[in-house]
Amino acid sequence: MNEEELKKQTLQYRELVGDDLFWFSVSQNVMTIEKDRLRFGQLALEILEHFECDRCCKCCTEMPIHLNDEALERLAKLDGDALFDKLDDNEVDNYLKSPCPYLNGDTCTIYEIKPTACRMFPFVVIRPEPTLQLCPMGKRIFATFKDLVRKYGKKDLKVEWEEEGAAIRLPDHTGETGKKAVYVALPIPVLEKFLKYLRLEARQV
Repeated sequence: MNEEELKKQTLQYRELVGDDLFWFSVSQNVMTIEKDRLRFGQLALEILEHFECDRCCKCCTEMPIHLNDEALERLAKLDGDALFDKLDDNEVDNYLKSPCPYLNGDTCTIYEIKPTACRMFPFVVIRPEPTLQLCPMGKRIFATFKDLVRKYGKKDLKVEWEEEGAAIRLPDHTGETGKKAVYVALPIPVLEKFLKYLRLEARQV
């Protein structure tokens, strides 16, 4: 469905249900999206406690780094108006230029106040599904997940993208889909299972 068809269907739905119900539906949708985003962030950070970053800096040099309102406020206090020179003019939302202007060699100069997007990496929000970036640590996380599914999951979790060639092809930040996928989709229920298995494994150490 293209953008024009989507707009047409949206207007038809609004005419059908009326303004009050239409805007109520929109607000409910927004609240659900926000709730899922927060849950994804919580799960990502808890899972990352079980892994150590390889510090390859691919995320800092190749990935667009989104600044939410909280990160924007913290960095504005640090840099003032100079922050605007570090934002990517080609993006509608607030993204840092790539490579990250706060990277000095292989050292993050704002490590203690780094944006949420950096804290969560290699977990990335890409609509419509939360995803895992397959950097060196991401590959290790994915491999660990598959091992734990085999060990604990039995038949209670179907991993459709586990088989060869089944990795979901998602566009990169430029919108390109022709290249080999560097992401795998990780819905929230899958992440919840993964965290449960990690906790089970930690108890046995």
